[in-house]
Amino acid sequence: MIQILNKIRFYDYHIYLFFHGAIHNRPWLNESYLFFAKYGIVLIFLSSIYLIARGKIRAFFCSFVATFFAFVVDFLISIFWQRPSPFIAHSNEIITPITQGLRVDTISFPSAHTYIAFAISTSVFLYGHRKLGIVLFIIAALVAVGRMGAGFHYPSDIVGGALLGIASGIVAYLIIEHNQKRWE
Repeated sequence: MIQILNKIRFYDYHIYLFFHGAIHNRPWLNESYLFFAKYGIVLIFLSSIYLIARGKIRAFFCSFVATFFAFVVDFLISIFWQRPSPFIAHSNEIITPITQGLRVDTISFPSAHTYIAFAISTSVFLYGHRKLGIVLFIIAALVAVGRMGAGFHYPSDIVGGALLGIASGIVAYLIIEHNQKRWE
């Protein structure tokens, strides 16, 4: 079991280095990572304004509930396990992260930006807004890669955040659908 975990840590770190190290001599990539790490989540939240304007209150409410569920699970994880961010754990080996205007969090697992983005994307998609849901999934993936490329998360943090977001989106959808008749 220890060998498997060590292998996972090895690949996790080297995949992280690939994405984060790719910014050398590529200022456009550096700016892309920074943009999606910083503003990608804002694009996801703008979908809420669209949903409210279109009168899709259930989809909006489902997104809110899914984000709340993911936040609670993240909080519980952070109580028991506080994995340091890669720029802290490997501060002598990696490039200093791009932190211009970003809130620097020292806990890495799971990626909060990623689970929020995927929770909202899943909720919107499941409520029948397929086109918007697909666009939000693409933006969520760009947020995830941006956070990793900017130096804040390992790939497993991103995968964990995405799975947490998708699972919370599905649970929120099922709960709201199950209780829909009671609310009407």
